[in-house]
Amino acid sequence: MIKTNEVLRTRISDDDLIRWNKGIIKAATQIGYREGEAMGYVNIANRFLFKGDLKKGLEYLNKAEDISKKCRDNFLFGKINQEYCQIYNKINVNRLALDYNSKAMNYGLKLRKDNRDCRLFLRYVYSIRSMCMYKIKRPDSAIIYLHKCTKIDPNPLDVAHIGRHYTEYEVKPDSAEYYFRWAFELLETKSFKHNKFQRAVVLQDYGYFLQSQKKNNQAIIAFKMSTELAKQVNRPMLILYNYNELSKLYKKEHNPNKENEYLNKANSLKDSLDQNQNQAVSLSINKLIEEKEKGWAELKTESTTALWYGSVLMLLSILFILYFYVRIRKKRTKLKESEKIILEIEKETKNLKRKLSENHENIIQLARHNSIGFLPKFQEAYPELCSELLKINPNLSKSDLSFCAMIWLGFSSKEVAQCISMEHRSAQTKKYRIRKKLNLEPETDLYCFFRSISEQ
Repeated sequence: MIKTNEVLRTRISDDDLIRWNKGIIKAATQIGYREGEAMGYVNIANRFLFKGDLKKGLEYLNKAEDISKKCRDNFLFGKINQEYCQIYNKINVNRLALDYNSKAMNYGLKLRKDNRDCRLFLRYVYSIRSMCMYKIKRPDSAIIYLHKCTKIDPNPLDVAHIGRHYTEYEVKPDSAEYYFRWAFELLETKSFKHNKFQRAVVLQDYGYFLQSQKKNNQAIIAFKMSTELAKQVNRPMLILYNYNELSKLYKKEHNPNKENEYLNKANSLKDSLDQNQNQAVSLSINKLIEEKEKGWAELKTESTTALWYGSVLMLLSILFILYFYVRIRKKRTKLKESEKIILEIEKETKNLKRKLSENHENIIQLARHNSIGFLPKFQEAYPELCSELLKINPNLSKSDLSFCAMIWLGFSSKEVAQCISMEHRSAQTKKYRIRKKLNLEPETDLYCFFRSISEQ
């Protein structure tokens, strides 16, 4: 089912692919195959997302999630989380998108590495993670995940994105040209020759490169070709970006008629997409509210049961107190003292929380100033991380532990390098060596790993 869906994506229209998956859902329902039913809904959601219909995409994805609750399939769970990431990425809820992507990546890393479908799914997760990283202004992390994609399976889209990275973030025209040449070569291979969407994306990225090289007329041709292909496969967001760039290019070429033509096209398309996006946002909010209300309902049921048992216990306690009134007068005095102690403990707990918050900020500042007191203060506040790391490898140095602590605190590689006066490339090398010392796979996200072992 997975393989056939992937093949059909490049050979038939979105509407035909949706109908094919509805047939799969019907057949899966008849034989009680819940994983197949849920995967069909995920595939349909994916097609609606690419068509720009986020509302319908979210509706089908919610159905898939409901069905999957009784399944045990890491591939399915990964796909669902990844599509949620896609939705929140498109409506610019970046942190939530990244959270779902992290969940998808964790499921992906559990899959069989000798299975091509599993590897391709992980490549897809890394590719979308790079997009999320660009949105939160972390291009140094984004390019790492794009290179991970090419190591798993070179894809024209990811290769072209690397070319665009060297056009916009690290300006290296020779490197950019190399990756665009590679992307166009891949498009001529059997796997991608008929993939109009990938060709449209590559042409769009190449248009940005040509524009940066002041080759405006060639850039216009690239964006127009990308637009025609995007129309054929119904990719409105891709078309919108092209319209905006064409308007800017015609402005540079002093052609106001064409500039206004494409600007009007962009505004009209944007209004249509914004309306659908607002509906998707509304549906997302309703979903979150429903989950919250469900949680409250469960809590209310638990509270009612607890209240009933509490009432019975209270009645027995009162009878017991009445019967043994004389004997427990001293105990009542001790109870009052205990209540006083509890109040004092609560007060101390509040003070401790306040101090922990202040201490955390202090630790952050110590790290930023590369203070010698950073690691001792960190170990004092968060002893679990270093303790667990030393269990894995007792030979870790203080420098290794400090580096790991900064990653645990959320510092990017670039930020760590700045704090400890190290080249960014050296920081990447340091991360590689730490993975080796901890016997981790090269693709393991250190931040996720450190968080997981410190929360056990």
